[in-house]
Amino acid sequence: MKTWLGMFAILAVAVSSATGAEPLPPEGCSRIKLTFVLPPELPQKPNQTMTNVGGLVLPMESIRPVSIFIDGQFTGHTLASPYAPMRPDIHLTAGEHEFDFKCDGFAPVKIKLTVLANQCTQYLIVKMTEASNEKTAVSKTKTKAKTHVVGRDIFEEENVK
Repeated sequence: MKTWLGMFAILAVAVSSATGAEPLPPEGCSRIKLTFVLPPELPQKPNQTMTNVGGLVLPMESIRPVSIFIDGQFTGHTLASPYAPMRPDIHLTAGEHEFDFKCDGFAPVKIKLTVLANQCTQYLIVKMTEASNEKTAVSKTKTKAKTHVVGRDIFEEENVK
């Protein structure tokens, strides 16, 4: 009799995992699925170091760790790559929440999200932009040129902060 019960339990686990059904979040919460979009990388180099991440073989240099902060509290890390999205799931209580995402080489991202209380799945797509582009845009707006006229010659001076 115990053998049949054991086989039934194994079969039940196999069927639930085969259907891909995810358990519902706790009552008053929802599941948040995060997807990170990174700018495309340069073409792959020959003899590039590859690694297995979540069943996918990706170039080692393309994988970036992303720090996740929810309501100002560090929640954890996830991996992001322009070749394959990693999609972490987070269960949150209903209400307004603020997400902060930080990744080396990319500008930090802040997003506010209203989490529903009906045990649903909400998707949050986070677009990461390169930090160098952000700094360049800021420095261009702060630059002012002064023009000095001495005789017939015109000199321009640039103030960079």
